[in-house]
Amino acid sequence: MSQPQDDTRVAAPEPTHRSRWHRFSPSMGWRAFWSEIVIVVLGVVIALAANEAVQEWTWRNKVEDAESRLRGDITWIFLWSAEKYASRPCVDAQLAALGLNVLESPATLKPAPVFNVNHLSLSYVVRMPNRPYRFPVWDALLADGTASHFAPQRQAFLGRISDDMVQARSNEAETRSLMGRLMVMRDPIALDPVVRADLLTQINQLRLLTAFEALNAQQRMRRIADAGSAPTSEQVELFLNASGKNTSGSDYSGMAYFCDAQNLPLADWRDYQKITANTQFPGAGGKKP
Repeated sequence: MSQPQDDTRVAAPEPTHRSRWHRFSPSMGWRAFWSEIVIVVLGVVIALAANEAVQEWTWRNKVEDAESRLRGDITWIFLWSAEKYASRPCVDAQLAALGLNVLESPATLKPAPVFNVNHLSLSYVVRMPNRPYRFPVWDALLADGTASHFAPQRQAFLGRISDDMVQARSNEAETRSLMGRLMVMRDPIALDPVVRADLLTQINQLRLLTAFEALNAQQRMRRIADAGSAPTSEQVELFLNASGKNTSGSDYSGMAYFCDAQNLPLADWRDYQKITANTQFPGAGGKKP
């Protein structure tokens, strides 16, 4: 006879209540866990700081290299500006003579003398500087982001020079157009009132344009000198080439020699030292009234 089975079951012990925080306790313990977190955070901070230091060092080297490359461009801009300013009285005298010729000629224009630059294959009735007015290094620095790492005041100075070159190129294009139209004065054309007025308008337009450009050139030299980027007087005199010893072209000017040979006046490029030019907006850095 089988023994009656005991239906009494041993109840499983009630699970000990654990807080939500303890349920997710790391196996290595909280002390070790937080130590790992601190090590990781410190590693990330150190890596970011090191990366930032490397970037800062890289940009600083790029700026230093850029400054050495900009020096050449700024020197050329100063030389072109010196030529533009110094030759303005000579150019104005030529244009004044053309205007007088238009006024004094009878029904037929007395042909103006034509000057030739044989090695350049150019002819003209008025000679004036002809330069590219470029600032290529700064344009490249703007494109690759280096420009933004220059000191703010230096950025303002270089940006102003860049804007000057844009305007100078625009004025140069207009100047060449007017010079080309005035080439008609080498011929004995009929002068009715309309033709006479048109020629005088073009001549005076060119006179005003060269006057503004000379003023801009003078102010530009002042700004460059104030920034400590002006070339030496010897470099300027060598470029202006007053003796005519060097062949005129991209490396040397021919204006001073031409004007002297024609007994036409010249200005002293050093006149920029007599004026002031502000590279900031009005009132920047000044005292309050």
